[in-house]
Amino acid sequence: MRTGVGLASLVVVLLLGVPAFAAGGQKTFEAKGIGITFKYLEPFKQIAAVTFQKSAGSKAVARGAVALDKVNLIIVSRYNLRVAITAGNLAKFKREVDSVIAQLAGKPVSGKRTVHGGLPGYEYVISLTSPARAVSRMSVLFDGDVEYLINCQSTPPQRTKLDAGCRVALATLKRR
Repeated sequence: MRTGVGLASLVVVLLLGVPAFAAGGQKTFEAKGIGITFKYLEPFKQIAAVTFQKSAGSKAVARGAVALDKVNLIIVSRYNLRVAITAGNLAKFKREVDSVIAQLAGKPVSGKRTVHGGLPGYEYVISLTSPARAVSRMSVLFDGDVEYLINCQSTPPQRTKLDAGCRVALATLKRR
């Protein structure tokens, strides 16, 4: 029986660009209904719409992204849960989170415990077949009855830039 862990969408296939909020240098990611923010730098651009090729688990209640191009991006999805997940009870939900991420990965996975912006959760690295040789570095973070999935998806030509952008986003993550 599902306890309410939301999760997850994977493999972006269509993006529509929108100008970022601030001019030049460092910008702040903010999207309606998300509830968290983070910093990002050029050449990332804020995205208006994200469409997924594959998904698992519940439907996100809000989603936003910043991108280098249509397949190299940082996607943030918010899910409302039926239970509160905290640092104190996180371990009870690991099997369920691993199971949903495994559906996306197509094989068993085991997340590594993490904390970003004061939010506990698990991290995963998954190889993708579409786009070719893509990798998703996912952080599944919990704030009581809210779950955030931060998916940093990259392909080899942009991997260094995307990984650096992902590190900045996770290091500057804050509740709104």
